Amino acid sequence: MGKNPSFSQVLPTVAIPIATVADMVAPQHFSAGALAISCLVFLLFQRRHIASGIKRTSLALALLTGVAVVMLDQPLAALEKGLRIGALIASLLISVSLMSKASLRVPHMRKVMSDLYAIPRGQRPLALGIGAQFLGGFLGLAGLTMMMDMAAQRDHLSSREKIADFSAISRGYAALALWSPMYSNMSIVLTMYEGIAWTDVLPYALTISVIFIGLGALIERLALTRDKTESTGAGSIADVLKDGIPIIGLMLCFLGFMMWAANLLNASISAIIIVSMPFIAWLLNVWKPSDVSQRWRSGGRQLRQDLLGQGAIAGEVLLFLVSGCAGTVISQVIPMSLIEPLAQLTSHSPMGASMLVMVAIVILSGTSIHPMLCAVLVGSSLTPTLLNLPPIAHLCAVLVGWGLAIIVTPFSVLSMMAARFSGMPVLTVSLRANLVFVAICLVGAAMILGWAI
Repeated sequence: MGKNPSFSQVLPTVAIPIATVADMVAPQHFSAGALAISCLVFLLFQRRHIASGIKRTSLALALLTGVAVVMLDQPLAALEKGLRIGALIASLLISVSLMSKASLRVPHMRKVMSDLYAIPRGQRPLALGIGAQFLGGFLGLAGLTMMMDMAAQRDHLSSREKIADFSAISRGYAALALWSPMYSNMSIVLTMYEGIAWTDVLPYALTISVIFIGLGALIERLALTRDKTESTGAGSIADVLKDGIPIIGLMLCFLGFMMWAANLLNASISAIIIVSMPFIAWLLNVWKPSDVSQRWRSGGRQLRQDLLGQGAIAGEVLLFLVSGCAGTVISQVIPMSLIEPLAQLTSHSPMGASMLVMVAIVILSGTSIHPMLCAVLVGSSLTPTLLNLPPIAHLCAVLVGWGLAIIVTPFSVLSMMAARFSGMPVLTVSLRANLVFVAICLVGAAMILGWAI
């Protein structure tokens, strides 16, 4: 495309975040129409990047949605809701990816990860779980990709040690997805509940996240004791903290800025992320330019190049758009006569109701249904009212089920990525490595949600 892409070349990409924010500010039928057009134009321009498997899956979901939508009294409203969910993910992916690519050009990030993997094996799962909160929280999925890439380069480790490292990263994601606004999980789930803000969920999500990280570290510590393997490593947590404090400080400042801006403007935190990320990415590009002699121009040129490279996510955008529409439509055509008996079994027990929501999402994801579709489908069908469950508890249960489904199902992007980097079968690094962890987490999360909320 050339070294200096024009604005017209990146317009199909930037149109999605612009239309998304405009629709969030003033949601109307015409704004939803503009959103649909912007997504369609992007997919048409980037269709060559969409894998055939994703095309087939999306076509099947679209046909199923088309059959189901004619059964609804208000089909347009359901489709608009699904469209907004999918477009929100696409906008977050685009904005966060710009930030990620800019951050990856900072050499200090690689140094921090080298320090993480130099920690002795006995302490490494806890360090990786905590590190995923900051690297993944600041860099999005690119941060976790960097961690897996670094883990894959350690060829001298045994298979058991590699599984432990990759499991720690995956479990860190399960905790991270509960609270971080950098991922679509929280943003999508919040659209399903009126009157609940990210700050309302944060205390409960952080509590469950801490338990997830601690439990994962404990499981690996017990496994290490049984193996009676010497815990080797020349590094220490002090080394990680020394190099990582600037990154931790930046992330905390960034989260604080987003919360302040969201409250000041009375806007959703997702809108703040979508708007602010490209600007911060541009500042990072200016700070670490490819051409120091033309710092400002080079920073802008690099941002346009990064925007031009967003075609790689076209398949994900298509799948999320179709899944969002399918989830909202199908959930409304499921007969209440099938749902009510199931809900009545647990309607008198907040713990049981929370467990039902989480287990349903995890089990459905194991049948090759996309975890996002499972979360939207279960969250929209087994409603808080039907389960006699407080909305906050219901929201947290959907988040927990979604996060755990992603790490245990072999069909998720995270599991596929772990298998690719580790060189191990996908079932080994997903279902087998995390089944016990997920089962214990489901019980623990249900107890917390049943007692604390």
